[in-house]
Order: sequence, then structure tokens, then C-alpha cells
Amino acid sequence: MAAPSSHISLRINEEDLMLLDAKIGQHGARNRSDVVRLAIQDYLRGQPRLPEMDTIKIPLGRRDKMHLEMLYELEGTSKEQAALEGLKLYITNSIKRDEDTIQLEDALEKSRALTLKSKEYQE
Repeated sequence: MAAPSSHISLRINEEDLMLLDAKIGQHGARNRSDVVRLAIQDYLRGQPRLPEMDTIKIPLGRRDKMHLEMLYELEGTSKEQAALEGLKLYITNSIKRDEDTIQLEDALEKSRALTLKSKEYQE
């Protein structure tokens, strides 16, 4: 049996109403109320657990979604876990590239300092 619910009024513009109506029939939504309930649940569940945390939404194509579903079935890795791991890997690789660039620039600068300047190139 469904939990008791409260009746509320909601005002939205015509464009948003059309978008809302377009979602009827998707994800088990049978009517506008279902769409609004699903949207509220999605919003509330998607909020960070702590105030200093943040969330992002990533649109997934059909192929990526299928691969993530397979990973979940094989390894129990959720979409959120996979996205977080990918983000961490991206940040690590970006930082490593920056460190490598700094090391190369330092080595080049030292090499240039050790190179004797030729008279023919000086004016």
C-alpha cells in the first residue's frame, strides 16, 4: 500500500508544462503527478551528503549506459562510482602532466644555463 501523501498546488510556465507532459510514460510515470514526484525524488536523492560537497550530472549515451550496466552486473560498480573513479583518474593524469612539464622546463633551463654562448650568435 502506498504511503499517505499531501496535495499541493504548483505553478509552472507553459513551456515547462509541455516538457513535463513529454515525460509522461517514461520511467513508470503515468501522469503529471508521477513525473513531478520522480523529479523531486531524483533532486532530493542527488543532493550531496555534506554541505561542502557538490554533485554533477553527466548525460550518458546509449553505449556508455549499456557498458555501465554491464559493469554493475559484473562487478557491482555503480554509475556514480565509475564516474567518480574516472574523475579522480582525470585529475591525477592532469596533475602528473603538469608536474612532468615543470620537470622538463627545469631541465631545459639548466641545460641552457650550462650551454656556452657562441660569439657568432651574439650581437
